[in-house]
Amino acid sequence: MLPTPGSVALFGLFCLDSVLAGCSDKSLTTNKPKVINKDVVVIGGGASGAYAAVRLREDYGLTVAVVEKEAQLGGHVNTWVDPATGRGFDAGVQSYVEVGNSTAFFKRFGIETGPNTRPAQQPPQYVDFVTGKRLTNYTLPSTEDRNDALRRYLAVAESVLPVFEPGWWTFPEPNAIPEDLLLSFRDVMVKYNLTSAVPQILGLTGGGIRDFMNSPLMWVMRPFGVDMCRTILGINSGFIPTSGKNQDLYDAVLKLLGSDAFLSSTVVSSKRTDKGVTVDVRNAETCKVTRIIAKKLLFAASPTRENLEPFSLDKTEQEVLHKFQFTRPFVGVVSHPSLPLGASITNMPEHAQGGNWTAAADREFPYASGFNNFANSSYFRTIVGGDTSLTEKRAREILHETFDRLVAAGTITQTGPPQPLQILYFKNHYTMNAHVSNDAIRSGFVQRLNSLQGRRSTWYTGSAWSVPITTSLWVFTDTVLPKLVDSL
Repeated sequence: MLPTPGSVALFGLFCLDSVLAGCSDKSLTTNKPKVINKDVVVIGGGASGAYAAVRLREDYGLTVAVVEKEAQLGGHVNTWVDPATGRGFDAGVQSYVEVGNSTAFFKRFGIETGPNTRPAQQPPQYVDFVTGKRLTNYTLPSTEDRNDALRRYLAVAESVLPVFEPGWWTFPEPNAIPEDLLLSFRDVMVKYNLTSAVPQILGLTGGGIRDFMNSPLMWVMRPFGVDMCRTILGINSGFIPTSGKNQDLYDAVLKLLGSDAFLSSTVVSSKRTDKGVTVDVRNAETCKVTRIIAKKLLFAASPTRENLEPFSLDKTEQEVLHKFQFTRPFVGVVSHPSLPLGASITNMPEHAQGGNWTAAADREFPYASGFNNFANSSYFRTIVGGDTSLTEKRAREILHETFDRLVAAGTITQTGPPQPLQILYFKNHYTMNAHVSNDAIRSGFVQRLNSLQGRRSTWYTGSAWSVPITTSLWVFTDTVLPKLVDSL
């Protein structure tokens, strides 16, 4: 997956609520659950969960059930379809990197793919979103300087590739961790003369990360690693469905899975032992409860406290999984007749002018990344990044406040009667950028995380265990599934 500048790497995740809107706790006692038996129950129908379910059922011949909170599979794809034209607009995942013959997964569903011809960003207009004023003296590094810096960055990334892919399996013991990984990105930037690459790295995968420049390199390099860097440099290829709708893949997966996919559903209680698992799943629309008895559970969701709460973590699991911290972006499609077609308005602090390229990391938090016009349309993609305290209500307010500030500063001139920004599509992207402290890493966090695989009949996949790029997640999932199957 290749996000556009100003975004964060966006992938399918799953979120749990202990009590669903519209369903009372009475439904757990008054609705006699339907009981089904499966080999594996998959929690989360995003990139990892949907892929795993297909492979387990179709390639390993196992019975599966997929539990997904949303009304569709695909997680962070977030495709909005214009009701007037039927054209799809991807607010989340933008494109894919060819890793591990990933196009084959599209081909098995008859979905044609082709080179990614979408512009990463329309010609930008840089604006300080705090003042609403346009920057008059901001230019990006030259392409030559940027690519030279990216090649130096790539050399560092390639030297530690086994640390990240596939997943955490080969992460070194605390006393053997490469020194660079725990240095701040700012220090690494100076050490390897990477300044000219900072706008590209920050724009593609750093948006929404608080204190980006002081984040340890390992958390910068996970989303912007070898495959991402190679793609930017033209060494690897990016691709998209020729239909222009990333959701098409997951709609095809849903059609294949049929009744094995439990949409608009969350786990409300569970029991996990070394002999198997039982999960009670409640549908948000009908409030009906289904009891799934399975031999194994594959957790393909974001390991937030909220998501994990129904699984009654024991002390060992809590001591590991509760150390994760996250960010929370919202993505949307907006429109307004005054927004410039064929262009983008990009949030950039005023003090970034004069070649201060690291200043982009200083944007006020939470913030809107900008308004990027979808080619040949009147619609614009936007992202609001924040931490886990950011609510959808506040994220929407930030968009409106930002737009109004641009109008007040004269950066945008209202055409016709004044009207508010129109938000056509807006989705909570749930949690991203799972990370822990350097102290946790030095204390063996990754080794303890790996030790949870298979414990209490539970296996894990997803971006907290791997590089948060869709196709890399599939490669990592392919390393988990044989272990899960062997444990049956």
